Order: sequence, then structure tokens, then C-alpha cells
Amino acid sequence: MARPRYSTNEWRVLALTGFAHAATHFFELMYPTLAVMLARETGLPLAEVLGWSFVGYLLFGLGALPAGLLADRVGGRRMLIGGLLGMGTAALAATWAAPGPSLAFLLAVIGLSASAYHPAGMSLISHTVAARGRALGVNGIFGNVGIAATPFVTASLAALVGWRHTYLVIGVVTCAVTLVLASLPIDERPLPEPDAGPVMNGRRGGVAFALLCVAAALGGISYRANTVAQPAYFAERVSMIEFGAATSLVYLIGVAGQYLGGVLADRHHLGRLYLGFHLASLPLLLVMARTSGVPLVGSAALFVLLSLGSQPAENSLFARFSPPRWRATGYGAKFVMTFGVGSLAVGMVQRAQAAGDLAVVFDWLVVVVGALVLTVAALLRVSAGQPMRNVTAPDELAA
Repeated sequence: MARPRYSTNEWRVLALTGFAHAATHFFELMYPTLAVMLARETGLPLAEVLGWSFVGYLLFGLGALPAGLLADRVGGRRMLIGGLLGMGTAALAATWAAPGPSLAFLLAVIGLSASAYHPAGMSLISHTVAARGRALGVNGIFGNVGIAATPFVTASLAALVGWRHTYLVIGVVTCAVTLVLASLPIDERPLPEPDAGPVMNGRRGGVAFALLCVAAALGGISYRANTVAQPAYFAERVSMIEFGAATSLVYLIGVAGQYLGGVLADRHHLGRLYLGFHLASLPLLLVMARTSGVPLVGSAALFVLLSLGSQPAENSLFARFSPPRWRATGYGAKFVMTFGVGSLAVGMVQRAQAAGDLAVVFDWLVVVVGALVLTVAALLRVSAGQPMRNVTAPDELAA
């Protein structure tokens, strides 16, 4: 299969958005790993320590809509650079923060700064890269590398230099790389939108967009519950490797899902692809709730591969249902649902942890993902007969 022939400007867009995606998810997932160590260090219950991250995760989601509105006005590049510098600066400040309210405040700053990435980055890619689905898949790989690296790198750094200097190292690296990328000129003028057929509007269009937002919210609950619970769950049930390495391994395997999903999103019906990935992931949650060791890690890796593999189709659907002028705002609405509503899953994990049984989280997620599948099925029915494909230049899809 031929590689997409990206222009110089497209490569620059992919470099900036790729680093921003990786950094955003790195900051997002640092804390669940550090929380295990902070609980041991402070002697506080893990459920309480995890709770310090709730406002940050909430702002990560709720900040997406204003970030999208701003990105539609000032440009995606500026929003990405501002968000990266905000995360890096807050991480530097966390070096001197005391556990408790001070650290919780800085986690909130990190969450608000991180909210800039998804609406700004997704819209920048959808406007400026011709092979949209595959570019979203490549961008997803950067995000998944950040996700996969986070538990192992965070646990290793914290064991070597402590949690405070872990924030220092990550903050310095983030600010330094951001300043280098900020020097790259990027042309943000949208490429001509190829004709993919009429976009559904009116009442049916509104219902379809609402169903897509509900699906994104349910997917966000699944994503957040899984990412917050996994380090502690693996610490309880996986003994052959360290829990941070196990979590990293699971998300490293998920990288393949993002690329596969991106390739398929440029070739197939987006709605059916989105449905298929989530439907196939349901049985794996039942296995995760009832196994330990190698079977647990294997089923968790397949679940992440399928969940993340659905994202290029989901992001392409939001591009399909959002007018180009308001693309970042449309993505802002999506990520309010994904990460804002999804932050409620922190409470779900806290309750399960306090009850002494994290396995129940994955049983609850069976219901959540089941509702997601039904929502996507309803979306397919409402939008029956409407075009649901990415349109890509023929040379980008050449075998």
C-alpha cells in the first residue's frame, strides 16, 4: 500500500499536532501512575489521591468548547502552542507543590491547558491535510505513543528522581520542544473540500449530530474509566511485570489500532466502521473483569486496540457533520462530551476502589459500551442513505 504523499506544509502540521497529541495524553495519564506512588508516600487512600485529579479531567473536557471557538477565530497553531506551554509551565510549578489542594490546582491548570489540543489539532488536520482519515490515524499513533510511554516513563522517572522531579523533567522537555515547533511556519488556509455529497441538515441532521455527541460521551466514560483504573488494577492482578510497564504495553499495542482505523476510515463507510470496532470490543470487557496475569493484559490490549481504532472514524464523522467554518467548534462539542462527561468515570473508579473491587469497573463498562453500540446503530438508522465516507484523492489510496 502506497504511503500518502504529504506536502511540506502537511508534514509541519503533522509534526506540531503529533507532538501536541502525544504531550496532551502524556500529561493526562501521568497522574494515575503517580497517584499509586503518592498514596504509598502519603499514607492516604488511593481513592482520595485519585480524586485530586477530578477537576483537571473535568476542565480537560469542558474547556474543549471554548478552545474550539477560539481556534476558529485565532487559528489552530496558536491554540496548540499556547496549550503546550500552559501544560509545561504548570508541570514546572508542580515540582514545588504540596500534595493536596496545591497539586490539585496545578492538575486543573494542566487539564485546562490540555483542552486546547483536540479541537485545535483535529480541525487543523481536517482543514490542511488531504488524506484526512489516514492523517487522523497517524496523529492518533502519536497520541497512543504518548499514552503507551506514559506509565512506564512516569514510573521509571519517579522511581529514579521522585514524583516532583518527574514533573520538572517533563515540563522542561515540553517547553523546549514546543519552542522549536513554534518556529515552523504553517499555512492554515483550508484545502478545497471535495464534494462528498450533500451534508444532512435540518431536524434529521440535528438528531444525527446529537446521537454522535452521545456516542462520544459514552466512549469518553469508557476511555477515562479504563485509563484511570488500569494502573491500580494491574498493580493488583499482574505480577510478571511492573504495573507501569504492563499499562504501557497495553497502549503500545493500541497504536496498531489507530493506524488500522485511519486506513479503513479512508476506504469504508464511517458509521459501520465505528459500530464494528465498538461491538467487537464488548466481550473483552467481560474477560478483563474476570482474569489476571497474561490473559488480563492480552484482553486489555485488544480492548484498547479496538477502542482506539474507532477514533479515526469517529473524528471523521464529526468533520462530516460540522460545517468547515465551524470545524474546531464542532470538535470542541465532541471533546466536551468525550472528556467532560467522561470525567464522571473518575468517580466510578473511586467508588470501586473504595469498595475494594476494581473489577466491577469493567462490568459497568459493558453497560456503557453496550449503550454506545445502540446509539451508533440509531445514528445509522437516522442517517440512512446519507454519504458517510471520507473523500480522498485517488493517488492517496493507490495500492
